[in-house]
Amino acid sequence: MLNDVFWIKPWQVIEEITAPTLIVHGTKDTFVSIEGSREAALRFRVEHRLVEIDGAQHGFAVHDDPTYLNPQTQEWQAFVIRTVVAWILGDTEPQ
Repeated sequence: MLNDVFWIKPWQVIEEITAPTLIVHGTKDTFVSIEGSREAALRFRVEHRLVEIDGAQHGFAVHDDPTYLNPQTQEWQAFVIRTVVAWILGDTEPQ
């Protein structure tokens, strides 16, 4: 899968996506540029939302906190869970 991820070109099919789409992206992601998600959000033709997590890495901890023990990492995780639940339930903001 890791090898395959470099061949995925989502920008080629964004306009074909028919399901409501939630994108959650850390602003300090060093694996996938936040700019890519910002550009993708502009191209969706369906209901969508881009949620940026200020300061978060890809996976929210990765190098700095691999065991997810840092309170900031835990806060980011809890925020993502609330955000996804709110999206599924149709709420505009996480609780």
